[in-house]
Amino acid sequence: MQFANGSKAFATDWWKLLAMVCRVFARVISSLVLVDFERQCKLSKASTDRTVGRFHAGKEDMRTVRWLVITGLFVMAVGGTGKLVAAEPVCLRESKKELQCMPGPKTLEERLEELEQKQRVADRLRELDQQRDDRLAKEALVVGADQNGVFLRSANRAFELRFAGYAQVGGRFFFGDTAQSSVTNTFEVRRFRPILRGTLYRYISFKLMPDFGQGQVRLMDGYIGFDYWPALRLRAGKFKPPVSLERLQSSADIMFIERGLTENLVPNRDIGVQLYGDLVENRLAYQVGVFNGVRDDTSSTGGSITGFDSNNDKDYMVRLFAQPFLSTDVKWLQGLQAGVSGTWGRDNFTPSNFRTPATGSDSITFFRYRGGVRASGVRYRLSPQAYYVWGPLGVLGEYVLNVQDLRTSGGTEKRLTNRAWQVAASYVLTGENASFTGVTPRRPFDPAQGAWGAVEFAARYQELLVDREAFPVFADSAASAKKARVWTVGINWHLAHRVKVMLNFEHGIFDGGAPNNKNFEQENALFARLQVGW
Repeated sequence: MQFANGSKAFATDWWKLLAMVCRVFARVISSLVLVDFERQCKLSKASTDRTVGRFHAGKEDMRTVRWLVITGLFVMAVGGTGKLVAAEPVCLRESKKELQCMPGPKTLEERLEELEQKQRVADRLRELDQQRDDRLAKEALVVGADQNGVFLRSANRAFELRFAGYAQVGGRFFFGDTAQSSVTNTFEVRRFRPILRGTLYRYISFKLMPDFGQGQVRLMDGYIGFDYWPALRLRAGKFKPPVSLERLQSSADIMFIERGLTENLVPNRDIGVQLYGDLVENRLAYQVGVFNGVRDDTSSTGGSITGFDSNNDKDYMVRLFAQPFLSTDVKWLQGLQAGVSGTWGRDNFTPSNFRTPATGSDSITFFRYRGGVRASGVRYRLSPQAYYVWGPLGVLGEYVLNVQDLRTSGGTEKRLTNRAWQVAASYVLTGENASFTGVTPRRPFDPAQGAWGAVEFAARYQELLVDREAFPVFADSAASAKKARVWTVGINWHLAHRVKVMLNFEHGIFDGGAPNNKNFEQENALFARLQVGW
C-alpha cells in the first residue's frame, strides 16, 4: 500500500507537470497559428489575380493551419483545463496558489469604482484640510482697537487682554480771601491711570489699574472675578464698594472736574469680596459685599498704603439699583434709574475731615475733628440715589446719611450723624445723548471734515450738614463750619469719546467756622482740565 500510494503520488505530480507544460505549449502554438492565419488570409484576399498554382499552394497552407489548430485544441484538451488557455493570464511560477499574475484588462464597472474611490479620498482630504483651517482660525489671535482700548484676543473670545487708560492734566485756581483755607494755585497731573483688564477661559476676569498722578504711585483697582452666571458674579480684591452712585461712575465720565460733597461721607475703594448680578431682564442690579472697612473718602484702612485692616471687624455693604421702565414704550421714562445702598460695620480709626472739592490734591478743608478723636464703635451709611437720562439731558442725584460712634481722648463718647446731598444736571448742546458712561460725539473732532465734537453744559448744587452735637467737644466751632453749600457750573467740550476739555467754576458758602461766630471764608475757584482716554 505504501508503494502504491507513493507511485500514485508520483504519477499525480508528473501529470500536473505535464499538464502545465502542455498549457504553456498550447498558448504559444495557438498564438503563432492565429497570427499566421490572419496573415495568410490577408495575403489570399489581396492575391486573387495570381496564378492557379499559387492558389493551390495557398490551399495547402490553409490545410496546414487547420491541422495546427486541431493539434493545439487537442493539446489543450490533454491539459485537462476544460477552458481556453489563451484567455488566461500568463503565469510565471509553478504553483497556481503562489502565482504572481499580470492583471488582465479592467472592466468599465471596475474603472468607475476606482474613480469613485479616488473622489471619496479627495473629498476626505479636503474635509481634513478644512477642519485644520477651522482649528487654526479658532486658535488664531485677533488684534484690534476700539474706543475702549487696544485688545488682543482669541478668535473664540475665550481669552482676551485689553489695554486702556486715561490721563488728566489740569489746574485749580482760587480767588479772593484764602488766608484761612491756605490753598495753593497749582497745575497738576490729577490722574494718570493705565488699565489692564482681561478674560481667561471665558469666565474668569481681572483688572489692574495703578495711578501715577499727584506724584504718587498707588494701586487703585486690582481684582479678579468669576462671571459664569449674569445673575450671580463674584469679585475679589481692591475696588469701589457699592455705596455712592457718583463714586461708582468712572472719573473719566463724571460731569464735573471733581466729585461732590457727598464723597466726604462714603468710601473711595476697599479690599473685600462681592457678589453681584442683574435680575429681571437687567431691570434690577444688586451688590452684596464684605470689606475691611476704610475711612470715609479714602481707599485704604486708616490711610495705610497696604490696605490691611486695623481690626477684626468688617464692613458689610448692600446695594439695589433698578431700571423699572427699561422695557416700557414710554421713551421719556426708559432712562429713569433709582436705588439705595447701605453699609454697617465697626471701626476704630481716626475719622476724616470734610473738604471742598471733596477730592483732589488741594482743597478747602472747612471742617476738622479735634485731635485725639477716634471711631469707637458702630458706623452705618444709607444712600438713596437716582439717575435719569432722556436724549441730551442727564440728571444725577443722591443723598448720604453717615452715622458713627466717636470717642475723644478724654473718654467722651457720642454718636454723630452727618448728612450730604447733591443734584447735578447736564445738557448736550450739540444734540448727542447724555450717558452715565460719558458723551460720545456723533462726529469726533476733525476740522478738515467740519467736525468739532460735542459740547455739554453742566450745573450742580450740593450741601453738607455736620451734626450740631459735634460742637464743641469733637470739633471747634471757631475753625470748623457747621454747613457747606456749593454751586458749580461747567462746560465740557468732547472731542471724542473720553477725550475732552473741561472748565468749571465753583462757589462755596459756609455757616460758621471762623472766630467770633463768623463764617468760614467763601470759596471761589476755577478748575480746568484736559483729558485723554484710550
